[in-house]
Amino acid sequence: MKRGQIFTWLAASVLLAGCETSEKEIYSRNIAIESVPSGAQIIIDGLKMGKTPIGVGVETTEDGYFVRRTSITAVPEGEKLNTQVVTFPAHNPNNSDKSWVPAKIIFNMDKAPGSEGSVVLEEESAF
Repeated sequence: MKRGQIFTWLAASVLLAGCETSEKEIYSRNIAIESVPSGAQIIIDGLKMGKTPIGVGVETTEDGYFVRRTSITAVPEGEKLNTQVVTFPAHNPNNSDKSWVPAKIIFNMDKAPGSEGSVVLEEESAF
């Protein structure tokens, strides 16, 4: 082996020895999303997912909480209907109630954003 090849091999060995890959378990849950009326475009963190009714998978902790801040937007087809948004914070053990992943979200496009019943979160799916 030539001197340059030995140096390259040693350098690569040192770099690779410092790299450690640990397998991180990834958990996910499915959310059933509906809207009244149906046909609203669902956008999660800026990505168009499709129209309601739809089921989407989201990354969660082992216990079923959102891993990162997640925003779900429902954009209606009709002009006289309201866009609805629900945002979940990333899981924080000190305040985990707000970051649980619901089994179902129902957006009521007839209601004013933020008003009672405009977004309904259900813990158990009706399926």
